Formats: sequence, C-alpha cells, structure tokens
Amino acid sequence: MQFLNGIRIYSASDLIHFLACRHHTFLDIIDLQSPLSKAESDPEAELLQEKGEEHEKAYLQKLKSNGHQVLEIPSSGLLLDRTKATRNAMISGVEVIYQAALLDSSWHAYADFLKRIETPSDFGNFSYEVIDTKLSRSPTSKHIIQLCVYSDLLAKVQGFFPHLMHLVLGDGRDVSFRVDDFHFYYRNLKKQFETFSQSPPEGSYPEPCASCDLCRWKELCARRWEEDDHLSLVANIRRNQIQHLREAGIPTVRKLAELPEDHLISHISQETLERLRHQAVLQVRKRDTGKDQVEILPKEGGRGFARIPKPDPGDLFFDIEGDPLFPDGLEYLFGVYGVDHAEAWYRSLWGHDHEEEMLSFETLLDFFAEHLANHPEAHIYHYNHYEPTALKRLASRYATREAILDDLLRRQKFVDLFTVVRESIRVSESSYSLKNLEVFFREKRADEVTTAGQSIVVYERWRQNRNDQLLEEIEAYNKTDCESTKQLRDWLVTLRPAEMPWRVVDPKDSSASENVLEAERQRQEFEKRLLEAVSEEESLMNETVSHLLEFHRREAKPQWWAMFDRQNRDDEELIDDAECLGALEVELSLPPEPEKKSILYSYRFPPQDYKFSAGDSCRIAGTLEPAGEIFELDPDRCVLRIKRSSKAGPLPKSLSVIPSGPIKTDVLRNAIYRFAESILSGESRYQSVLDLLSRKSPRLNGRKEGTPIIDIGSDPVSGAIIAVSSLTNSYLFIQGPPGSGKTYTSSHIITEMIRAGKRVGVASNSHKAINHLLRNVEARAKELGLKFRGQKKSTANKPESFLNGNMIEDITDNNEIDPSADLISGTAWLFARPELDQALDFLFVDEAGQVSLANIVAMGISAKNIVLIGDQMQLGQPIQGTHPGESGQSVLEFLLREKATIPPDQGIFLPTTWRMHSDVCQFISDVVYEGRLLPEPSNQNQRILLRDNAHPVLSPTGIRFVPVEHSGCSQKSEIEGALLHDIYLSLLEQSYGDRNGQIHRMTPENILVVTPYNVQVNYLKSILPSGTRVGTVDKFQGQEAEAVLISMVTSSGEELPRNIEFLYSRNRLNVAISRARCLAVILASPKLLEVRCNSIEQMRLVNTLCRVWEYASKGRFD
Repeated sequence: MQFLNGIRIYSASDLIHFLACRHHTFLDIIDLQSPLSKAESDPEAELLQEKGEEHEKAYLQKLKSNGHQVLEIPSSGLLLDRTKATRNAMISGVEVIYQAALLDSSWHAYADFLKRIETPSDFGNFSYEVIDTKLSRSPTSKHIIQLCVYSDLLAKVQGFFPHLMHLVLGDGRDVSFRVDDFHFYYRNLKKQFETFSQSPPEGSYPEPCASCDLCRWKELCARRWEEDDHLSLVANIRRNQIQHLREAGIPTVRKLAELPEDHLISHISQETLERLRHQAVLQVRKRDTGKDQVEILPKEGGRGFARIPKPDPGDLFFDIEGDPLFPDGLEYLFGVYGVDHAEAWYRSLWGHDHEEEMLSFETLLDFFAEHLANHPEAHIYHYNHYEPTALKRLASRYATREAILDDLLRRQKFVDLFTVVRESIRVSESSYSLKNLEVFFREKRADEVTTAGQSIVVYERWRQNRNDQLLEEIEAYNKTDCESTKQLRDWLVTLRPAEMPWRVVDPKDSSASENVLEAERQRQEFEKRLLEAVSEEESLMNETVSHLLEFHRREAKPQWWAMFDRQNRDDEELIDDAECLGALEVELSLPPEPEKKSILYSYRFPPQDYKFSAGDSCRIAGTLEPAGEIFELDPDRCVLRIKRSSKAGPLPKSLSVIPSGPIKTDVLRNAIYRFAESILSGESRYQSVLDLLSRKSPRLNGRKEGTPIIDIGSDPVSGAIIAVSSLTNSYLFIQGPPGSGKTYTSSHIITEMIRAGKRVGVASNSHKAINHLLRNVEARAKELGLKFRGQKKSTANKPESFLNGNMIEDITDNNEIDPSADLISGTAWLFARPELDQALDFLFVDEAGQVSLANIVAMGISAKNIVLIGDQMQLGQPIQGTHPGESGQSVLEFLLREKATIPPDQGIFLPTTWRMHSDVCQFISDVVYEGRLLPEPSNQNQRILLRDNAHPVLSPTGIRFVPVEHSGCSQKSEIEGALLHDIYLSLLEQSYGDRNGQIHRMTPENILVVTPYNVQVNYLKSILPSGTRVGTVDKFQGQEAEAVLISMVTSSGEELPRNIEFLYSRNRLNVAISRARCLAVILASPKLLEVRCNSIEQMRLVNTLCRVWEYASKGRFD
C-alpha cells in the first residue's frame, strides 16, 4: 500500500493480508498516514526473499540460454515510466517481458515474466500470460492470489483475459492454472477489500487468527490484548466461546475468573464453562502473585494420571520434525531419546526426500520393534498426536512396516503425554504447549531454534544453501524436545497420587499382527511378480493392480485407529465428531424394556451432527466395549435407543458411543488377488476389467476406434441400448447429469438385455440406490409385458434394504443366490464371491461415482461386460485411507482423469436435463459440465407464479443468493432458520406452472429444504410445518422439486465444524442446486465468500460458491 500522485494504490500483498485479517489492513491504512511501530524484520524471511530473487534470475538466464527473446524492463525509475515501457514492449510483440510493471487505477504489480501466446488481443493476433517464479516446491493459495492480481491487471492492458497463469517452482517445475478456477473468488475478495479500504471503519479490534505469528503488527495486537485482558489469553478457549461469553457480559479473563461456580451461560455447557473459569482463575492468580500455578483435577476412571504406565528403564521419548512446504509433506527428522544405565542417549534419522523418508521410517519402526522386544514393559512417549498420526500416514503411503505399527498401536505402546496433562492437571499458562509447560520442570531453553515454526524455516534455509550447521541447530531443537518429553513424564509421575495403580494393558492376541504381516508378505510377493519384465503399458496397469491389492486393509486402518483415538477423547470432543454421539444421558421417562432376547436402553443427547442410523452397531467410547445396535434414533427429540443382548449386562447411565469399526472385506480382497493371479498366469479371462484399468476405449462390434459411441444428435436411449448390446468383453461408461434420465435409460437397457436372454447383474454402493433402479426395471418390464426371474441380496436385520418386488425376490443368504437367474443384484460383497466368477453377461454398476476402483475390480470379475452408470460431478466416494498412486480413486475419477464430462469416443454423455429450467441449468452446465448439458425445451414452461405479496427474495425461476449476516454459527443458525421459515411459508402461498403448462398450488411436496448438517436439519424440522421435506444433500440425491431452499449455516471459515472440502464441495453444490425445477435459493453468510483458504484446491471450491453468488446477482457470468 502506497501513495502515487496523491492516490492510494494497492498490491497483491495487500489483498493477501486482507484475506488473512482485516485488522491488518486497518493498521496498514493508518500506517500510511502516520507510521506505526512494526515487529522487527525476520532474518529468515529476508533470506528467503534473497534466494527467491536468485531463483528468478536463474530462470531469466535459462530463457535466454534457450534462445527466447527477452526484453527487460528497468527495475529503477518511476512506476508510471515502467508501466509505459511495459505497454510498449507488449505492443511490439516481444516474446518474453521481464519485470513487467502493470498499473490500473488503484492497483499495481510487478510481474516476473509475461510470455507471448498466439491468441488475439487489442495488440493484434497475440496476447500475454503471466509467469511468476516461486522458491517453494509447491504452489500455495497466496501464490494464486498474486497471479490473479497480475492476470487481472494484464487483462485491462491488453483487452483480453488470459485463460492460464503459470508458476515456475523452486524445483524447476512449471505448473499452470486456469484463471476461471480462481477468478470469481479473487474478484469478490478484491471488491470487499476496496470497499473496506475506501471507507474504513472508525475503529477496528484485533481478533486472534492463524496469521498472527507472521504478522508485522503482532506486537501491537499482543499489547492490546494484554491491556484489555482479552479472553483469547485463556488457554484452550475457542472463538465461539469467546463470543458467547461476551454476549453474556463477560469480556475479560478476570471477569471470567470471578464467575460463580454455578453460573450458567447460554450455548456453553456447564462442564466447559467450569473448565474455562478454572483456567482463568489460575492465570489471574499467577498474574497477581507472580507464582506459577498447577492444580490436580479430580480423578476420573481410566483417564489423566491413570494413563501413565509404570516407568521402565527402556522407555523411549520420541519427536518428529516435518516440512509441510515440501510437496505432499516430508517428515525429515525422527528423534528418539532414552537412558541406558543412567547414560542418556539420542538417535536421529534424517530423510531429505520421500525415498529417504521411507528408509528412515523403516529403520525407525525396526528399531522400535527390536528395542521393545528387549524391553517388553517399555513405552514410547510423545507430546500430542502428531507422531503416531505421521507414522500411520507413512505406513499407508509406503505400504511398509504396517504389521509392526499395528502391533505397537494394539498394545498401546504409544503414550500421549498431552492427553495425560489435559485430563489430570490445570496450569496457569496461556498455552499447554510443551515449551509453556517447561516452566514447571526445566530451565529456559537456550537453543537457536525454539519453535516448530522456526525449525521449518531453518530447514527450508538448509534446502537452499546446504549449510550443515542449520541441520545441527534443528537436531539440537529436536533433542531438547525429546529430553523435555522425558522430564515432563518424570514431573507428572511426581504429581500422580501414590495410591493410584499404574496403567496396565491386557496382552492382545498376536494373531491379528501375524495376519497383517502375512498380508504384507503376500502383497510384496505379488507386487514383485506383477512388475517383473513387462512392457511399459503393462507396467502402468500392473502397478495400479499392485496398489489395489491391499486397498481394503489400508482403507480400514484409519477406522481402527480412529476407534482407539476416540477412546481417549472427552465428551465435548466426541460431540464435535460427526461419526459419534457424545454425552448421552439415560432418559428416565423411558426405562429399559425387553425386545425379544435383548433390552432396549434409552438415552437423551445434546444437539450435534452425526451419521449414525437405526441398525448400526456401536461401542462405548471409554472402554471400546460393544454397546449394541441402534434400535431407534429420534433426531427431533434427541433420543437414542440401543438394543443390547440381555446377557451383556446393563449399559451405564452416561456414555458416548462411537462406530464399531470397519466391516469385513476379505471377500473383496480375495477377489482382487484372483484377478492379479490371472494377470500373472497370462490369462485374459477378465478382459473387461483389463480394458478398464488400461483406460482403453470401449470395444464395440462394428465401431471404428476414435468415433463417437453414439451418433451426435441421435436418441441417447436407443443409442445406449445398441452400444451396450455391441460390447465385446469390454466396459462402457454412461454419464448422467442431474435430471438427464439416467435411471430411465438404465432400466431400458437392462430390460432389453434380459429380453435378449442375457444374464444381468445390478450393483451399487448402497441398497437404496440398487432398489431405486430395480423398481424402475420392474416397471419397464411390466410395460413391455416381460417376465423374468430376479434375486436381490438384502440384509436380514435392515428392513430398508429389502426391495419387496414382484419379479425380483429378496434373498438374505448368499448361498441361496442362483447364478442362473435372469437378474442378480446386490453390493460388491455379492459379486466378488467366487461362485459368481464370470457368471454374468453384463454387470451394471449404478452411482459409479461413489464406487472405488478397487471394488469395481473385485465385482467386475463376475461379468464379461461392465456398464458404469453415474456422474463423478455429483456425490463422490468417501475415502479415509492413504493410498499410493491412483488406487484411492473412484472408478470414474480414474477413468476421466479430472475431466468433467466423458468424451464422445470414450463413453455416453446424456446431454438433456428433463428437470431444470434454463435459468438454473445454465449455471450447472457452464460451471460443472463444460456447457454440454441443455434443458429440454418444455422445461421453459416451468416457473413459480408469484403473487404481489410474495417474499422479496423469490423469483419465478433461476438461482438466488441471499446474504444473511450472522456470526458464531457452526452447525446451527437460527437467523438463517427464521428467514428460511418466512420464505418457505411464502412459497406455500404461491402457484407454479409445470413443463406441460398446467397450473398447480405449491405444497410441501414442491419444496426441498437442504442443509449440510443434521443439527440444522433437526432445528429446521422444529420450526417448519409438519411434512416439510428437509434433509442433507445425501438424502435428496435423485429427488427434485419446484423450489429448493439451501441453508449454508456456518458463519465464516473460523466456525467451520468440518473442513472446507465438505461445506464448499462443488459436487454437493451441484446436487443441491440441481434438485430445482424452477428456483434455487441459497441462504449464506457473506463471510463464506471470503474464507481464508489453505490450499489451492480449497480456493477452487470457494470459487464455485463465489460463481453462484455472481451468477445469482446478474443471471449470467461476465
């Protein structure tokens, strides 16, 4: 930010600062008029800037050496002179412009390079795109903002908006980005910044944020918080808790400390409030007396000090240093500390790339296994969850030493001292970091490196200059952390009650570890054979197959690990975990009652987001003991009923429940190994699967390769029937966007195959999807007068899995499935069974976007031909594990390789939506489907007929974005609920025209209410009329209505209960908006358009919501 001829002008860094913290911008504006004191310049940052300039010069030299014509704009001189020289260079059409100066009204930039491309602009038959050089080895969101500013300014100079922008990274890689993937996010951010800067508020208060540590104003803000006794100084307090306390008239730490113990505050549980009050008391007491305070918390069974095992001479103390700036992250240093016969020792393992990281990881796990074999009572101590989390990630990434790690986790050899501290003591520090706790048990550190953030910067410096002294500084820091972890453990032992028994872990059955070890041996043997002496094409496919072999074990591991992790969490954390139900209290009005040979236990739970449903099994969080089966879950009353065997004994009065763990996948794993064995035997028995994994074009009789699967302009249903009939031991993908008749098309194809005497299988990822398609198949068969014999594999204890069809019989026993039936249906677990191997002519897989590549291989070997039906741009496959290569993708992600639509020669795209009015369809088509999706002409008749007194946010057709100002909302927003309530009631007073021109009254059947979180679902149900169709996106996939009301709920990025990827998912927005025949109304906090993104992918996602807002504002894109 600076003045030019009396006008304030801005740069990309100003926009980046605004995105991180508006108070930063407020202070920048003041500083421009009256300089403020800034934090001292960071020598590490200065060094990085220096190295960045060297990298830029090296790239300049590379361009010249390669013969490119480069014109350098002088780096000295006035900005206006430099911008004039840049424009003249562009007019001349020079190939590359170095240090281009760009200026437009109040924005300026110095782009490292502009490169000429042969696309017309105001200058002639050419234009320019931006290239920026960055020292880092991976692009960041800050880099993208910078490129967007440069590209925007460039567009104004040349009269043409560039399509691409480019980075040259520190490792020499060139990466390119589509401007449109980020431009709408950038444009909205820029507009907000300009409004703020041109009319700044009279005052601004610094709120703590993630950028504070790197901010030049951090010392000013810290002094202000100290002066104001700001609540953020309370250790482990959350932002929304600060807001609730302020609303209750408690703005300071001292006021919080002075609260009576029995005081209640809305939206904060009594347990949480007592924790915060007690913490404030200790901090205020230290402030007043100057003495460090520590208090021991009341004993709680199995928690706190009870987690400490008896100290052993062989105990290890472990710490990891990682570099998040390295591509895909790098754990570059493992440090282990111990004491042997009173002699302390320390061992370090370094890895400066992923190959070395893997070797260090293997060495470390081998050391742990050998050491603990020699010291069977010893444990591995660490502080906080980073160390075991990193080890789990590395074991999955490299598919190595999994058996050793599983064994260590199963025997609970890792001891997290942070959990012990949190549950056993409360201290007077404002943070519970290891360094803060050291005031109680060691002298102040004197190392050069004193924080994890510093170690990252120093390590990056080493990567630039290879000065080994820097590594010595990092190693000294790591060793100190390890030593400190031991000293913390020893201090905690002195505090624990002497009468308390040491933690003892029951010996676990070693057969599980042996099974993992055997699986690892088997995988290694198959992998070696698959990759030996094959062609390059076969090698790529075989590598994918080798990665798929243990997909299901890798996918299950995070679920097992999460189960043990949740055992250590408190109720408050489990309430925030959507996989669990936290803080259940027995419901006294519903006493236990018999249910056959079981007992029903009833509990009430606080409002929370959850994924449990009736029929799911669950465990007691604290003990991991099976609790039973969820018999009933009433979201309106927040009541849960658990069915438990009468022999298992009663359930406790208070508990939290967690998922039971992953279901068995042996049948799927075995099927993939059968497929791999066929490759090794040189068979082509499973040709359709081989074609799919090789990404070959579908093989159809009579079709020349490279030509469209169906003729352009022909009827897609007839064309699809002909194409499927012509498949010759191959596969075909049919992409069905919203409302395009995917189920209609599928049912027609399936009945024609049955009529032709083919044996057909129908599969999907859920019984709900399977049943929906099967009902349409039966209906189509009835239209044709076709009778057939079908079987559906259903689940005995889940009535919702039953079809209850006329020609298709529900079967609950796999052994009763008849491979000779005309149609067999079920999930992958059915089709992976060996008795169905190659038993079918066709396997139809519905909702294929939600089916993993591994499951397609497992069930695909049941059929000669595979037909995939779905849309990868709608709800996708949830993945939990870390998987190598492409093995973690859904089958459609694998086939399309990030393409939004299937090319005409690779599959069939259903191009017509029979649902959406063009005012809705245009957005969905342009943003999601590359402009290929068109509305059926009669859709134009669809509209909501509004009375004069209709709610002002309503319109007859299109998409409306309604900004709703609120703060502190995470999973529930009463403000959005109140507005949505008014809009809903207004809609019920309107009429609508259907696609045939008929007029009808609006009813609850014509309105869908969609929201991301179950907490908001339940709240909206409580305030909306009975019979309202309200639910999450997942519930409504495949459904439609005249109007869709979407409540986004969350106030800002600070309140996100899950990650950005969930709330801003382009696929979820696509599904939500595309339910609408006439009108979609989105209620959202405007702060959601300004959320701070930590990754480029997050920026792409938020960009989509910004596109919705812009389209809704104008009905088009500029």
